[in-house]
This record gives sequence, structure tokens and C-alpha cells, in this order.
Amino acid sequence: MTPDPKKLSAVAAVMAIALAGSVSMAVSMVGPREAAPLARTSVFPQVSAGADRPMDDVGPDLRWGDLSVFDSISEIGAEQSPDVPYCDHRRALLDTLDHDFAEKPRVITPLEQNRSVELWASDIMGTWTAVYTRADGVACVISSGVGWEKGDNPVALLKSEGLLPA
Repeated sequence: MTPDPKKLSAVAAVMAIALAGSVSMAVSMVGPREAAPLARTSVFPQVSAGADRPMDDVGPDLRWGDLSVFDSISEIGAEQSPDVPYCDHRRALLDTLDHDFAEKPRVITPLEQNRSVELWASDIMGTWTAVYTRADGVACVISSGVGWEKGDNPVALLKSEGLLPA
């Protein structure tokens, strides 16, 4: 028996509306003084044992953290395993940040060898994403979180995440 695509679409739409209502109710209940500081989420537990992110345990010698962890990721996009940091062609990843999260570029820091670290954030959704672009044009999510507000300092956020030197 094959599921009816129209029924699946209707169920998905109802679930999305219900979820959006729940999220907006929860967000509207938090007053400005009750809001938590920027929170970080992590998808990297298997990459670096005992650390939240690959660059958490590299010490002060590496100015940008150990971004080589991302250089070694060979599968990107839909072919990736869910247990590795997300990487995709730069344009595809940035289009997703813009379309799905309403994130816009806030700061781009060029690195040697045609690489960069940048911060994307959304005043609408309150989300932020730090992106590392490799020399081959593949971009990887290196950190992300919630709590972004209009007027926040993107450089200060990257410094607090250890992605820019303090």
C-alpha cells in the first residue's frame, strides 16, 4: 500500500502549524530579563572524544582551532552520515541557512589558503551558525545555537565560541 501524497502533505502542514504555534507560545512567555545567554548546540561528539566540538581540546597553539577536522570530511550533503559535522557545497549550505532559518551573513573572516570562517545569524529566528569554508569550496557548520538578537556583536560571538582569537 502506497501512502497518498496529498494526505501526507496535509498531515505535514497541520503538524508544522501546530509546532509553530507551540514555539511562538513558548518564546512569547520569556521576558527580556529572563532570556538565557546565547546557547550553543553541538553535532560533534564522535569527532573529538571528551569535547563538545573539535576545536575545544586543541589548546592555545591553534589560533582558529583544529579546522583540519573539517578538511578531512569527504562525503558532503545528502551522502553524509548523520554522525559527522554537516558539510555541503558552499552555495547549497548558505542557501539553506538563508531559506530555512532566515540567517544572513554577519561577519566573514578570511583565512590563509582561500579558506574562511563566518557567522550567519537571524534576527527573526534568533539562530546563529558559524561556517568554515574549505579551500575546495565546501562549507561546514562548525558551531550553531540560539539566542541571537538584532544588534548583537558577531565578532564577540565568534570570540566567545573560540572561533576568533580573544
